[in-house]
Amino acid sequence: MIFPSITEVVLRDGQQSLIASRMRTNDMVPILSKMDLVGYSSLEAWGGATYDCCLRFLNEDPWERLKTLKKYLKQTKIQMLLRGKNLVGYKKYHDSVVELFIKTSAKEGVAIFRIFDALNDIDNIESSITFARKQDTDAQGTISYTTSPIHNLNYWLRLAKNIEDIGASSLAIKDMAGLLRPKTAYTLIKKLKKNLNIPIHLHTHSTTGLADATNFKAFEAGVDNIDTSISSFSNLYAHTATESMIAMMYDNRSSPFNNELLTEISKYFENIRKNYSKYEGSMKGIDVKMLTNQVPGGMLSILEKQLVDLKKQHKLMDLIKEIPRIRKDVGYIPLVTPTSQIVGAQALSNIIDGERYKNLNKEFIDLIRGGYGKIPGVVDLDLQRKVEDYQLHEIDHFDVDILKKDFISFCEENNLKKIKNSDTDLLNFILFPEQAKDFYLQQRKPSFNDIIELQEGFGFYLSD
Repeated sequence: MIFPSITEVVLRDGQQSLIASRMRTNDMVPILSKMDLVGYSSLEAWGGATYDCCLRFLNEDPWERLKTLKKYLKQTKIQMLLRGKNLVGYKKYHDSVVELFIKTSAKEGVAIFRIFDALNDIDNIESSITFARKQDTDAQGTISYTTSPIHNLNYWLRLAKNIEDIGASSLAIKDMAGLLRPKTAYTLIKKLKKNLNIPIHLHTHSTTGLADATNFKAFEAGVDNIDTSISSFSNLYAHTATESMIAMMYDNRSSPFNNELLTEISKYFENIRKNYSKYEGSMKGIDVKMLTNQVPGGMLSILEKQLVDLKKQHKLMDLIKEIPRIRKDVGYIPLVTPTSQIVGAQALSNIIDGERYKNLNKEFIDLIRGGYGKIPGVVDLDLQRKVEDYQLHEIDHFDVDILKKDFISFCEENNLKKIKNSDTDLLNFILFPEQAKDFYLQQRKPSFNDIIELQEGFGFYLSD
């Protein structure tokens, strides 16, 4: 029996899923040295929405967090989530920006880049994989898993082979909505192990109640690595508990993981979690509706809040039903950042207007017209005709030298000489210019009540 290694996700997706990425770096530091000794293959601790939230809500520099992680993690690799050409933002960036980001991240401590694209468009992840390989890091190409009439076994096998062929050093199955069923996981991983020469990693969520069984069947199928979250930050919107997965795999066998440390770590995070209770979602158990409507939990909770603010909370079920209808109309795209935001915002518009597609969000138009990449299926013909009447919005795609000039001007105008030649500060400025300006000028300290908006203008949901 081959036993998979384990990636601990509490510092990134575990806390992103349960407390909206609000965990501060100083709440991580006291436990890092012990986490380093458990025996994890890696700690997923950076990227996704955590980068944004550091600047937007916590008044922290995400790069200082990464440097701190590197200081305390001597044995365990640091892993991050990267949205391909979108990096940790919500639009495509020039390859020169992508290269600088990956080079700087590797220098500051990232050893594994999990690289995905919401549309599973190979063109959107290829350059990131190339740049990560140049840094001698693990360039992990990723399947954004979903279910639909077009997403069948052959689709996933073909996509996985394409990911291997463009140079990925490992493959991740990213099941962000908990849709991967146990038997399907077993069959898929068995086929992937036969067809690929690179390691297979599995990441799934507990939202639908399938995660424990799915992870165990993946173990039986020979998966190389499984993502889990420490028990005090597990289940609900999050993931299988680390200790439970270890117990399932090893049964009465001797485990290579330090169980005493796991108990200490769980107790530590149990106490920490109490400090963030106001950010907890409303979910109290599993959500089987997700298997049909495929609405990520974080996305649904924000949409529900928006309906309440509009005094339209009685429209919630209409909204939930509208999202899969739109998804079908736009070619069965997976719902993960940024497509989940785009579809969610359009669904809300349709329900509030009382008429489908009466008003089209500009991001929705750009999505249909290929601005975010190649859509996997066929777009509804009437909708396709409707968007032809709209102009495709030009997406800023400036190279790093042009953007650097803007950054230097900002530094000179505001007497910020210390950050003028810093690549990390430059990247903050490029990725989140308004938030970075506020951070460096210390004009404000974001609060829980801040209105969450993307620069492009659609709702912000934590659905990585």
